[in-house]
Amino acid sequence: MRIALIALHFAEYSYRLASALARQHTVLLVVEEDCFRRELGQEADGPPPANLLILRVRHGRSPLAVLRNANAIRRAISAFRPDLVHLQESLWDYLMATLPWLRSYPLVLTIHDPVLHTGETRLRGLRKRYHLYRWLLRRCCDTAIAHGDFLRREVEALLPRLRGKVFAIPHGPLGAICAQPDFGWEPGCLLFFGRIQPYKGLSYFIEAVQRLADEGLRVKGVIAGRGGDLDRYRPEIEGSGLFEIHEGFIPKERVPEIFRRAQVVVLPYTDGTQSGVAGLAMAYARPVVASRVGSIPEMVRGGENGLLVPPRDSAALAAAICRLVTAPAYAQTLGLAAWHLAQGEFSWPAIADQTVAAYAETMRLAGRKPSC
Repeated sequence: MRIALIALHFAEYSYRLASALARQHTVLLVVEEDCFRRELGQEADGPPPANLLILRVRHGRSPLAVLRNANAIRRAISAFRPDLVHLQESLWDYLMATLPWLRSYPLVLTIHDPVLHTGETRLRGLRKRYHLYRWLLRRCCDTAIAHGDFLRREVEALLPRLRGKVFAIPHGPLGAICAQPDFGWEPGCLLFFGRIQPYKGLSYFIEAVQRLADEGLRVKGVIAGRGGDLDRYRPEIEGSGLFEIHEGFIPKERVPEIFRRAQVVVLPYTDGTQSGVAGLAMAYARPVVASRVGSIPEMVRGGENGLLVPPRDSAALAAAICRLVTAPAYAQTLGLAAWHLAQGEFSWPAIADQTVAAYAETMRLAGRKPSC
């Protein structure tokens, strides 16, 4: 099969998927240069796997940049002659400029977040055309992919015309999966990682760490990432002496060090869909304590590779963290199970096989057959 994968966002996710697909198929991956370099780090400069071609474009909002990028994508796909086109849901002017022409191919759309997270509505509301773009993408696709059964049902409720045409395929582990699990963590080191937006529940993480310290447990909260919600709680964080902040985008080369220090990765989301951070924790064999929201329980399985708690409940969050910090052997058992899931059910080859099955069904529905 010849697959064109357009990913102007979600660069590492898409590169891992494309690389796995290229084991048996020929893939053209279209990425945005800065996003690709930011998420892949030094790996972005290396040669891609066999059967994987990469077109890199740069974002631009001027009419000339939009036209240039749209023409580059159109020419590359025309020359590639794909059997189908797989889009990641990213809302850029030049992608929309190619959409009428892309409709000549069977279209698959990965919808990472069916609804906006808490705190994102105002931002997106300022850019009204983005709402139109999202509507158009979802209106034009033949089938869709969501990262779990919960999200599949959510997409089908939002888009009744896609009922029976949405495939639940998990989000794979990001980062390089460690060759062997390493449990040389810092005892009591608790990691809050990634975008620091209101839905990530930073306040509940802070309350849980403070509660554990008040109970006499030696813990340290490591906050690594960037986002508007950090400033909101900065005085409380810096005044307690219980936290360590690594503010800003975390380069790929620093991610292993940060995750290996952690005894527990904490995802106290107030709402959400899925989590790339949970995938990172899998890759580094770290247990997760997460809120029971969205499709996260399909990835973080209570008692198997992590523990689940109700959202917005710092007492329950602290109790679950305490259970792992005070029982390192149990934390190690959950971390090892997470690592095995990253090697098996959630591995990129397994995800690629499920994605190819979705492609085959998309082409069947469109009355097409692979060209080779």
